[in-house]
Amino acid sequence: MAALGLLALPQARAWTYSDGDVLLIFRDTVKDVEFDLGNVSQFLGKTNGYTVQVTNWSTNLVVNTFGSGTITNSSLADGPITVLLVASTTTNAWVTSIDPNPSAYQQAPAAFGGIYGAINQVGNNPLTYRAATNSTWAQSYVISVAGTLKIAAYDYIVSGGTYNGITRLGGNIPFIDETGIPASLDFWLVAPNGSTSQIPDHLVGTFSLSAAGVLTFVAGPHTPSITGFAHAGNVSTFQFPTTVGNTYYVSYTNQLGGAVSTWPVDPNSLIGDGNTDTISHTNSGGAAEFYRIQAN
Repeated sequence: MAALGLLALPQARAWTYSDGDVLLIFRDTVKDVEFDLGNVSQFLGKTNGYTVQVTNWSTNLVVNTFGSGTITNSSLADGPITVLLVASTTTNAWVTSIDPNPSAYQQAPAAFGGIYGAINQVGNNPLTYRAATNSTWAQSYVISVAGTLKIAAYDYIVSGGTYNGITRLGGNIPFIDETGIPASLDFWLVAPNGSTSQIPDHLVGTFSLSAAGVLTFVAGPHTPSITGFAHAGNVSTFQFPTTVGNTYYVSYTNQLGGAVSTWPVDPNSLIGDGNTDTISHTNSGGAAEFYRIQAN
């Protein structure tokens, strides 16, 4: 009898969430599929353009979970599924966004507490509600958004509030944090006002998810494109769209053929504000020059 009692207990899982872990979340109106990808540090401090394929999650689990009447031909794009990624510590949060970033995302301390609380609850609840339908894939959960286990689901945790009528991490963020698949999701550092631990409102990089389930991260800001140019005397002025929080410079050369990473960089710089801005460069050498805008 004792042996039978033990077998009836919910099976313990290998979910070992810690503050700062990145959660990859898929959701529809019925279920959530959640993965813990490990600490966010694996995506931070990388050189611009650094690219890595994220493989420690299961496309098959997502397809099999939402497959009945939702996904066909193993394509994540065949159903009304949305995806997002989040991470948080007590001092910083990282949240995906599909908005064009027209204004800063920096939060008041009280609002930041809501961001941290929501993400922390999503990460820690599966430890308590481990009786949910678990997969055999380590660091993952499949949780119904209805019934007795719904309290552990992302959908339930963020349902307590909206921002301008849209459920955006429980109403704690002023931007849309999820999208359908295939997906392109900017990965933002969001910090409370007055935080000194890292630059607030900083675009860390971009996650891309294909319909076939290939998740790729590219570090750094979007490559800026020059949309306007003016020249007066030896001063050239460039116009280009910016992203909030990134720093922009003019790099230049009078001899093509070398790697652009070796081009000199004008010390003049500007901090992006989400608008189309201008920056100038003075040609003190007199020779014809070629230019590019770079962002950090």
